[in-house]
Amino acid sequence: MVVARRSQSPTVLLRITEGGTYMHRTFRDFSQASRSAEAFAEAGFGVVMLSATGRFLMRFEPKSKSARV
Repeated sequence: MVVARRSQSPTVLLRITEGGTYMHRTFRDFSQASRSAEAFAEAGFGVVMLSATGRFLMRFEPKSKSARV
């Protein structure tokens, strides 16, 4: 009997920027990564969602300019 195991490596990477510097967050769950990306965008950060292999998935534009420095 073959038991399917989930990979322990991250499946989604968020590249978060406030204009000059980048911050990265990794997630194993796509829906959690998507919710987090939306929250960062609401706070005024630009977010790019990438697969673990580096393939572009989605872009989230900053929503609140007042939160940016």
